[in-house]
Amino acid sequence: MFEYKKFKVSSGDEKVKVAKGILKKLIEIADSEPYWKVVEETLGLKEREAKEVLLFLESIGELTIRRAKNGRRLYVLTLRERKENPQTLDKWLKVSKTV
Repeated sequence: MFEYKKFKVSSGDEKVKVAKGILKKLIEIADSEPYWKVVEETLGLKEREAKEVLLFLESIGELTIRRAKNGRRLYVLTLRERKENPQTLDKWLKVSKTV
């Protein structure tokens, strides 16, 4: 809860830093069921608040939320995928360009 309030009032690099911290915590509990209930109990974040953080990270290009064929966003699937494979292709490409 405190983290979300900090996310809402901060701006710039601080907002990105807080959002990444929230993302890290969301990824840690990605295998829990029912996911949004566990998030609310452990982190004190409501579903819409967590989704708002994820949408912010997507808007700045830090995260890509998977989508279903009908266009719906698959938030939990995205988090589970990040937990299983934290290193994204984009990061590998950046590493190979600098080497």
